[in-house]
This record gives sequence, structure tokens and C-alpha cells, in this order.
Amino acid sequence: MTRPDRTFSGKRQRCQPGAVLLTVILASCVAPEEPGLYSLIGPEGGELVGAPGTPFQDVRLQIAAGALDRPTYISITQASATSPLPATAVRCGPMFAIRPAGLALKVPATATLPYDQITVEEHFRFDDEVKVWAARETGWGQQLQTDNANGTVTIELPALTTIAAGVNPPAETEKVRFSLKPNPKFVECLAQNDREEPEVDVTVVKGEQNDGLFLRGRNIKAGVEFDLFTVEQSALLADGTADPAFNNNFGLAFYQSDVQSSDRGRVRVNLRSIFLNVLFGFDGKSTLEPRGIHQIGFWFDEPEDAADCGFDVTKPTPFNPKHQAGPLAMISVPDARTGLGPLCIDPDTSVTPAVCSVEED
Repeated sequence: MTRPDRTFSGKRQRCQPGAVLLTVILASCVAPEEPGLYSLIGPEGGELVGAPGTPFQDVRLQIAAGALDRPTYISITQASATSPLPATAVRCGPMFAIRPAGLALKVPATATLPYDQITVEEHFRFDDEVKVWAARETGWGQQLQTDNANGTVTIELPALTTIAAGVNPPAETEKVRFSLKPNPKFVECLAQNDREEPEVDVTVVKGEQNDGLFLRGRNIKAGVEFDLFTVEQSALLADGTADPAFNNNFGLAFYQSDVQSSDRGRVRVNLRSIFLNVLFGFDGKSTLEPRGIHQIGFWFDEPEDAADCGFDVTKPTPFNPKHQAGPLAMISVPDARTGLGPLCIDPDTSVTPAVCSVEED
């Protein structure tokens, strides 16, 4: 027998006498005072689903057929975060208590929780890295996700307990940080105002199979579109000034992402690919040997956006899908000692010029 789940506002709800099964304890006919999702679920299974616009929006608990021996009163309420997650974890969504706490299920339930995507990104993780922590007698246990979609994470839950979505932020030793510098010639067309110079910080998280790149910028003119590339050469020196020897040849270039500044002059990009040390390119149709790519920058998508700073719009650059882009806006700079870009984190200085080391498997 399954009674449809209900969301209670805090008022006590009493069952009709004729609706009470002998196998259900009397207490299950009285909903607790606290708001939550409540349902009487039997051996045939059932689910509790949070309604849109409530604190339980995007919450779903699906009890499979055969998980319960007899009709059981299941509830989901908001849990107070009195017991913090482990020090290596950051909670990125509400905490929910699923009761009866500790009730083991013969077939695991499927639980879906909401999480805040901005919190995940601020801790340098992606949606598929969100996990769920489940309270156990010995502390918190970790449940890996089986799915994620639209700001929700889904897990299998073998027993009812308190759960919360979270991430394990990378250690500092896993992160590489650097900044992009504005192209001095076009900084006035890039800047939001004449008081603050545009700033872009890049954090790259080293992974086992690929890397995560998180770019955050501010003080940039609102509503401007850019094109992000990884390239061989920077047009700037290590101090951010223009390189007088640069001949307008950035070398191999790889289109990575579109970028657009917000109304507040912010830019935000999250990418997952190979970035650190071993990013390279080659041309199989020519004699060009494989070349390391260790710089990253972005270009004005529209030539007209840089016209007021002296850019000749009749001579566009190839740095957008139409190959009709504007000039370089911002780019990383080489290391003063090695001459290599910041995407090389293991330089080999035993040779001149220095090269980027490639780790052996």
C-alpha cells in the first residue's frame, strides 16, 4: 500500500481511523510539526518528490519494489548542519534527513538532491565530481554519483540517513595559478573604466586524465565577446609589456572557448582538457614537428570593438570561427627564467632554450 507523499507546512495532520493499517504504528498517522515530505510506502515501492518553489524542490527519493517488507512511514526533512562534513569536503547543497534513520533497504533507494553549481565551480570542480555524504554511525560516508543533471546529483542509498551534496576541493599542490595581462595597445578598448585595469586570474587543476581550467576576470567592458585560444607564443614579455621582437606569429593556436563579459564586467570560463605540460600540436601534412602549447589568451571577437584604439578593421585576425576577429585582448606571459608559458609546470633547464618535460607513464 502506498499513500501519496505530502508536503506539510507544520500543522498536525491526523489519519482517518478507517485508513490505518494494523501493521502501521499509531505514530505514523501523525505528521511531525516540521515541514517536509511524508509518505506511507509499502513493499510495492513508491517515491517522495519535492514540489517546485518549496525548500524541497528537486528532492526525490525513489523506493524500489521489494525494498521494504511492510508499509513504512518515510519522511524527508531539512537537517540542521550541526555535524559538519569532513575537513576535506565542502557542502554545496542543503542537508536532508531521511527517516526512519538507519533503516536498511533490501534494494537500494535512488536519492536525488539539488546543489549549487556556483559553489562547485568556486572550489574548482565540475558537475560530474559532485558527491553525496551520508551520515553513518562512525561518521560521514561518501556516495559517488550515478547521474547529474540541471543542478542535481543522484546516488544509490542502501539505508535511510542524513545526506548532503558536496565536493572535495583540490589540494593546493594540484593547482597552478597565473594571470593574463592586457595587450597594452588595446587596453582602453578592453577596460570597463579608466580607473581599474582589467584583471583575469586562471587556475588550472591537474588531473589524472585531463585538467580543469577555471578563468575569472573583472573590470572588463560589459557585453563584449572574445575568443579563447591556447597558443605557442605570447606577444608580451614576462613583465606584461609588449615584446619588441614579437613578429605577430603566435605559432600553433587552438580554439578553446567563447568568452563574453557580463553586465558587471566579469568573465567566467570553465574548461576541461589537456592543458599542463603535454598540450601539443603538429601538422601531419607537413614536416612540422610536434610543438608544445604553453600560453593562453583571448582575442576580440569583433574587429570593431578595438577600432577606437587604432585597430585596422580591414585587416582582421583569424582568431574566431569566421577568421574575422579583432586583435589580442589579454594573454599569459612567459617565465622570465625559462621563456616558457605558465602551462608548462615542469621545465627542463638542462638544455637551451628550456623545454617542457614530459612525464613517463
